[in-house]
Amino acid sequence: MTYRLKSLERRLTRIAGIVRGRSAAAEREQDLHKARLAVASLIRVGLERAGLDPSAAAGLRRYEAPEPPPPRPALRSAEPCDAFFTRMRALAERMRGLPPPLATASPAALLAYYCFGDGAREAPA
Repeated sequence: MTYRLKSLERRLTRIAGIVRGRSAAAEREQDLHKARLAVASLIRVGLERAGLDPSAAAGLRRYEAPEPPPPRPALRSAEPCDAFFTRMRALAERMRGLPPPLATASPAALLAYYCFGDGAREAPA
């Protein structure tokens, strides 16, 4: 009898772990979608400040879509914000003087150029 109870207990513990994992994954997915909308909004503001039409940026449609992209590997930095800003500045530096084409540019390229790079410096205050 005790063997059956222990076996049942192990199975229930395993099921509880699966349920907790699924609810945590749903919360992460919802947080990711909110973050993507915030980034898309930031890019739109940067494009508008530069005098460009944000609807011409096809890459923004991916960020505003309800389905998130496949998960990316986690940053390996102790400070994820520092790693993000370093990557954005490096990307903006590579695009110095060459604005990305709105029709094909990725959201990262738009964010780097119009919020961190030349596009942010050229926009009227």
